[in-house]
Amino acid sequence: MGINYHGKCTGVSGGKYNLWLNVSENSQNVNANKSNVTIKLLLKRNDGYSASAYNLNESSNTARLTVGGSVKVNKNLAIDTRNGATVTLAQWTGDVSHNGDGTLSLSVSGDFTMGSNNLTGGAVNCSFKCTTIPRASAFALSAAVVNPGGEIKATIYSASKSFTHKINFGVGDKSVSVDVGAGVSEYTMSIPKEWASQVTDSARGTLKITLKTYNNGVHIGSTNRNIPFIIPEISDYKPDFNIALQRLDNGVPEGIDQYVKGISRLKIDLTDVTFKCGASFGSVAITVGDITKRSVPSVFELTKSGEVKITVSFKDSRGFITEKTDNITVSDYKAPSVRIKSIERCDEDGALNSQGKYLVVDYSTVYSSLNGKNNCDLLLHFKDTKTTCFGDSLKPMASPFVFGGFIEEGSSYEVEMLVKDEICNDYIGFTRSVPVAAIPFNIRRGGKGAAFGKFAERENELSVAWDLNLLGNMKVSGVLNYEEPVVETTANGENLTCVARYFPPLRMVWLGLRVQATKELSANVSHTVAKIQGKTPAFFTPLQGLANYENGGQGTGGILNTGEVSFRSDVAIAKGTYIYISGIYITKE
Repeated sequence: MGINYHGKCTGVSGGKYNLWLNVSENSQNVNANKSNVTIKLLLKRNDGYSASAYNLNESSNTARLTVGGSVKVNKNLAIDTRNGATVTLAQWTGDVSHNGDGTLSLSVSGDFTMGSNNLTGGAVNCSFKCTTIPRASAFALSAAVVNPGGEIKATIYSASKSFTHKINFGVGDKSVSVDVGAGVSEYTMSIPKEWASQVTDSARGTLKITLKTYNNGVHIGSTNRNIPFIIPEISDYKPDFNIALQRLDNGVPEGIDQYVKGISRLKIDLTDVTFKCGASFGSVAITVGDITKRSVPSVFELTKSGEVKITVSFKDSRGFITEKTDNITVSDYKAPSVRIKSIERCDEDGALNSQGKYLVVDYSTVYSSLNGKNNCDLLLHFKDTKTTCFGDSLKPMASPFVFGGFIEEGSSYEVEMLVKDEICNDYIGFTRSVPVAAIPFNIRRGGKGAAFGKFAERENELSVAWDLNLLGNMKVSGVLNYEEPVVETTANGENLTCVARYFPPLRMVWLGLRVQATKELSANVSHTVAKIQGKTPAFFTPLQGLANYENGGQGTGGILNTGEVSFRSDVAIAKGTYIYISGIYITKE
């Protein structure tokens, strides 16, 4: 069929004639980079008039075809357009060469002259775009991804067996170019392992492959492909290190040579740290027991005994993690203590006597032996309660231990046993009281003091050593004495005040508090508004308390046995409101 390109005719009747070029692409020679084309110069009367122009004298007429700047036809001919004939003025079939990249825009022109008054000639020219001949070779790869140290095969699909190629493989700044000769359709590339150094911030990079095609040494096209370059998470690329443990004795004598719970500390560092193929530090997590720290070196408290596991998770800039574990054995330790089971008056041989001049103490010591490397030291001293200083210390023998010879019947005593071990350098004291000698009834010399069940020790005082069972009412005309307990307070609110009264005979504490709310308190919800920490007595058993707030309302409140001051009201309490809470509490001991 071809493509038609129209021109113009000359002469009196030139407008009644069509002149055109018909260009057809017959075939292509990829190896030669050429196309075969047929070109015709055609003429026809366009209005159907049968008595159209003609001149049968060949010498009076000419026709010419020029293709690609080269005259392919130049001849004389007879021309007869009568009876609607289509006249082929000139025709040429031949090969045309494409450009190096396989493209071609073919310039074509045709013209004729005719010995006729009505039709004297005409001309037409055009540019015919030939089908581009593929020049750059294609290729396929044997894998969709590649690893450092792996192989990948490129299979080349060439338009001509005479073509040569250059194939380039590259990752980052590293690349290799290889010449592939004519007729060779495969090349296998071994990816250098060290190319992993081109990908340091992740485990995934890009392998770029470029295939260049040459025809007789002339570059005629290129084809590019990119595939993932994956660094596997194996030991060849993961970071490495060693765990370095250092025991910080923190006062534990060197001779004990153990990790001691609650005292020794553990310092962890990393040595021989190695990053592979250009990676760098990412992060570290060191876990000892249930505590994790994220820096090196790190120091850990040792709060548990037994085997303690140490885990170090070390991550590099690619995200690769190496985890190593170690463990230490922590010896259990508690500060030494003395349990004084009993202290009683006795005779010199230890026989119990409520009016004896000696004391017998039954005791036991508790301390951590630390596998036989910790020793315990014990002292005892005592004093009359009327004096301020203890006497000389004694070295108690095995329990029960008898001492004295000068214990007065009418005096009470304080006995303190002191204990320390190799770790605890200061003695820890444990005190028990020894009452005056037992006697049914005693009147103090001078008659101003008396006691039941014991000797009277103080003037103007009636002391009772036995339980008191009142079957009737107790009337007090004087003041019922109380002792001030030592009370420490912390509060979630501001302006906390606390008044406490301790009545030892009744084992009772009365507390009155005022606290200011630091935020709005919702209705019908219990709120913790303060915290009481008592030293004397140590704990409270709460009874129901009463709460008031400054606008006249009431609610419920009190102190839990944990020391938390709780408040609840049936209305919301505004921020800044003062809340007053009072209650009676029974001591546990």
